[in-house]
Amino acid sequence: MYCRNCGKEIDNNLVQCPYCNTPVNQNQIIQQDDGSTWWSVLGCCFPIVGLILYIVWRDTKPESGKKAGIGAIIGFVLGTVLPIAFYFLVYSILFINGVPY
Repeated sequence: MYCRNCGKEIDNNLVQCPYCNTPVNQNQIIQQDDGSTWWSVLGCCFPIVGLILYIVWRDTKPESGKKAGIGAIIGFVLGTVLPIAFYFLVYSILFINGVPY
């Protein structure tokens, strides 16, 4: 099983994690967490989905949740910054060429 705090793999018979000393709740076994890059891609394409997955998975699947959260941040930044940069680029080209707006 995996530690719910640090996400490292630990023996099923331990009472606390040897890496971070967090008590292990035997009733809550954490699922296998591969932290696939596809969660970042999904979060980037659909930032709200990435944010929801991060919130839901931050305790049970920390690696996958982290990837989805990072993808959501990147998707939000790109969805906000690129349209603004495009607007200023087009505006500056039109201004330089003397096209009235």
